[in-house]
Amino acid sequence: MDLDQALKGRRSVRSYLDKSVQEDLVRQVIEAATFAPSAKNGQQWRFTVLIGNAKKALTDLFRHELEVVSQRIGLENMGSSFSSCSIMEKAPVVIMVWNAGEKSWETEIHSVAAAIQNVLLKAYALGLGTVWIGDIFYTLSALKRHLGKPWKLMAAVALGWPAHVSNPRPRKSVDEVTEFLS
Repeated sequence: MDLDQALKGRRSVRSYLDKSVQEDLVRQVIEAATFAPSAKNGQQWRFTVLIGNAKKALTDLFRHELEVVSQRIGLENMGSSFSSCSIMEKAPVVIMVWNAGEKSWETEIHSVAAAIQNVLLKAYALGLGTVWIGDIFYTLSALKRHLGKPWKLMAAVALGWPAHVSNPRPRKSVDEVTEFLS
């Protein structure tokens, strides 16, 4: 796939076919992530791939914890978190993305974000759909405890065969987002 086609064609996919994703495809997606640039070549990213019962246990916990948090801060302050949980429940694969960086550099976060972008682009090139989910931050501690990893949980990525792909959203022009100085 041409790079421009991948960059301009990729969309956030929020609905998936009820069809499993072969492990070799998931491995290809994660391998692409490992080629992202990283701070001091630290390769800070780590991934937990959840399918089947493991995914159900995580999403059940996520939904329960969202309900607990919503009681405390109110549904109006929960953003798209319940929708994100539904997406994760319906996607055949959920990839939890971690920052295992030991230096606590801000650039470690950049490294992990670059790896996530590679995941999204490779999945698209393979015909898969993804959505980058940040709403896990509402229940970060519970999810971290559940998964038992010592790293910083950064995001979740829902992955599957797209049931629907949305039309492109308008983008700001280069002139709207750029200042050239000389």
